[in-house]
Amino acid sequence: MIQAFFLGVLFIPTLSVLPGCKSGPPTDLIIRNDHRGLAEWYEHQAIQLRSKADEMRHMVKEYDNPFFRPSPKETKQELIAHCETFINYYTQAAAEADVLAKIHRQEDKAIP
Repeated sequence: MIQAFFLGVLFIPTLSVLPGCKSGPPTDLIIRNDHRGLAEWYEHQAIQLRSKADEMRHMVKEYDNPFFRPSPKETKQELIAHCETFINYYTQAAAEADVLAKIHRQEDKAIP
């Protein structure tokens, strides 16, 4: 009875939420030990992360414009600092993705 309660009330709703929380490389590439595929995946992630950093840089320019008027809830400095935090995060994540791509490229070459 307790197991049925756990399964029905706790476990199943958790499973329905988990697919939306996916992060990291595709599991099928890991299972197949596909280093070439993983390298390509990480390279693509690095490109996307750099693009997001560029978007944040563009937003900083918009916020820094003398004609931009922020809402009463925040200041220009707060908005710019928020963007700069994300620029640093995305830039660092892209660099890490580049390193992982390089590692997987080397592993792909090492496997006969």
